[in-house]
Amino acid sequence: MQPNTDQWGQPVQPVYGQPPQQQVIGQPPQPQIIGQPAVLTGQPTMGHAPIQVTNVMMNQSNGAATASMIMGIISFLMFLSGFILWGAQCCSMPLAIIGVALGHVGYGNSKTTGVGGGEAMIGLILNWLQVGLLLIGLILILIFGVALIGM
Repeated sequence: MQPNTDQWGQPVQPVYGQPPQQQVIGQPPQPQIIGQPAVLTGQPTMGHAPIQVTNVMMNQSNGAATASMIMGIISFLMFLSGFILWGAQCCSMPLAIIGVALGHVGYGNSKTTGVGGGEAMIGLILNWLQVGLLLIGLILILIFGVALIGM
């Protein structure tokens, strides 16, 4: 082996301030950094394979719109089952109110990202339907309650 050469006979530039490294045959050569790292210059260093980079693309989602749609479906089913199971209608109303808030947030996000507009709209329709039925029921209770008291 010639001085200032690697195991294949290629010239090696000495690193100033450090003694030259001895290379044992059968072991990969030790990288020598001179100036900028080889990754930045685009030149591969000795003994290293080229770096492979994998780009991962994530699909955008609109969680608020999805949650609003799911709450709308669940609250509507609970409202319909309330005619059979007493008390299910009481649980459906808080879900509908939360679903309205999430639907508006999701619809606002869909305008900026372009994702989830349909889910947000379905959630808003189902949840506002529930809230509307709640308000109509409260108004009817008040009207009939005042009418019964006045008798």
